[in-house]
Amino acid sequence: MADVDPSRSPVTGTDQRPVRKERALVSKTVAAVAVAFVLIAFGISNDDRVPVDYLVLTRDSPLILVIAVSALLGAIIGGLIVRRRGR
Repeated sequence: MADVDPSRSPVTGTDQRPVRKERALVSKTVAAVAVAFVLIAFGISNDDRVPVDYLVLTRDSPLILVIAVSALLGAIIGGLIVRRRGR
């Protein structure tokens, strides 16, 4: 007991973030970059024009635009679902 410093704060009161959260953030970032890279490569390789049926009209649009809009809407809807489950 003689080597205990009474001026030191206890270990449980440290302000350091847990390593687990930092690892989760890094892995999510790496996964997001990988998905973005695959989407960009897939979109660039598909530059054809395709007919898209909007509710009231049909129009030819570049496939890269269709892929990008679909990915964006999927990310938004997925983010909203995850956010709602977190509450």
